[in-house]
Amino acid sequence: MATSEHGKKIGIMGAGKDGCEILELFSHNKSVEILFVADPDSAAPGMAMAKKLGIKTLTKPEVALKNFKPDLVVDCSGSPDTTRVIHDAVGHTGVIPGAVMVMLYKVFSEQRGQANHQVFADLASVRQEIDRNTRDVSKTLHGIEKISNELEVLAINAGIQASRAGEFGKGFAVVAGEVKSTARVARDLAGDIDRVISEISAMSKRIDQSLKKVL
Repeated sequence: MATSEHGKKIGIMGAGKDGCEILELFSHNKSVEILFVADPDSAAPGMAMAKKLGIKTLTKPEVALKNFKPDLVVDCSGSPDTTRVIHDAVGHTGVIPGAVMVMLYKVFSEQRGQANHQVFADLASVRQEIDRNTRDVSKTLHGIEKISNELEVLAINAGIQASRAGEFGKGFAVVAGEVKSTARVARDLAGDIDRVISEISAMSKRIDQSLKKVL
């Protein structure tokens, strides 16, 4: 089974109902590596499940503990004798009862789910705010583009009238030229802003797609 390079290594003692539940919980968890499943009964359901998952199975707990060095042993055996063997091999701090492990896992999973839900809600709120601000900026941008176009047309018309005025219109022609130049600069800036808006909109869509994949 694929595991994280720095994942915790565990051993499971007992392949009955609790052992099967532990296998189901952790067999696809990339942060946990199951080193072995041990049970005196080779026909126990967890033994068959472990074999299908490619996990080592043993019928002697002492052999499992001698040949493998788990960070934690999950005791699902229900046998006082097996529990003593485990404690003698790894100490009390290295053992956790199967029922306790299942309870802790479910509590942590529920808390993680609640935290994830809050993160998703916050991201959705951010995305909505981005969309709202983008729409407002787009409206303003359209207004700038309209004014820029009107200024350019006005400057062209003013330039025509100035040329007709001959010597008397030279000063006005210079002003008209500056207005036209300013209108073009404003139009170029509007184009830059429009590209930024497009990029922000694309980012917002990617956020939305990511949220749909996870939720």
